[in-house]
Amino acid sequence: MSKVDTKERFSADWLSLREPADHRSRSPLVLSQVRRWAVDHDLLRIIDLGCGSGSNLRYLCPRLSVRQHWVCVDQDPELIDRLTATLPSSPQLAGLSTRVDRLQTQGLLADIDSRTLVTASALLDLVSEDWLADLVAACHRSGAALLVAMTYDGRVEIHPENPSDGWILDRFDRDQRRDKGLGPALGPTAAQRLQALAEAQGFKVHQSRSDWLLDGDDRDLMTQLIEGWAEAVSRQAPSETDRIEAWHRQRRQDLVSRTLSIRVGHQDLFLEPSFPSRP
Repeated sequence: MSKVDTKERFSADWLSLREPADHRSRSPLVLSQVRRWAVDHDLLRIIDLGCGSGSNLRYLCPRLSVRQHWVCVDQDPELIDRLTATLPSSPQLAGLSTRVDRLQTQGLLADIDSRTLVTASALLDLVSEDWLADLVAACHRSGAALLVAMTYDGRVEIHPENPSDGWILDRFDRDQRRDKGLGPALGPTAAQRLQALAEAQGFKVHQSRSDWLLDGDDRDLMTQLIEGWAEAVSRQAPSETDRIEAWHRQRRQDLVSRTLSIRVGHQDLFLEPSFPSRP
């Protein structure tokens, strides 16, 4: 679940709820490679696709030592307003531009160059193969780097186990593959496809897991997560209402008893251009 240029809208409340888990889960290994690459730039232009309410900006900006001008793009003006109201207090933030636009708009990345970092968080599992291929090709042509974080990869572990877990998660993954506005979505295959496309273009790929590890302290987030899974499965299997409701009911009881823990697999990837940058 994300915030992105799709037929669906994602609420600011959901984005705020997931932000702490996203931030603590992001890969320090991948971040270290971005920091190493970024120091060669006096002023880095960062384009944040599907920026939502600004979680990626709040995480990344203070962790990079160079001056940055951010261009934040999202289709939802309310989320853009939330972003501008919660800017990080960081001396590295040299400027901010916002753009209310859909991610399939032609020319969105027309002016990127080797001083540009294109980035996105919790986005790629919702886009299509063609959209992703175009993104990688655009970065390759221009010499821009690409950082994508918190891409769902299909690995989920739930404790205590329930006999219907596998059935529920399989149908959730099927739901993730439906068209969400940018063509048939890659769903849990997105990180794997990005790595293959990047290596074919000659990028040096830095990749590491960034899993959510959720327990009793994340009760509100887990509540929304299991409700989202149940809703998605209901779309895929409308005739299995009793089974879905029984699973959902048991998981709500696990939340009340504080026995529930969930691991949700994510990947962070940094695509470093294979030729020297020209700051």
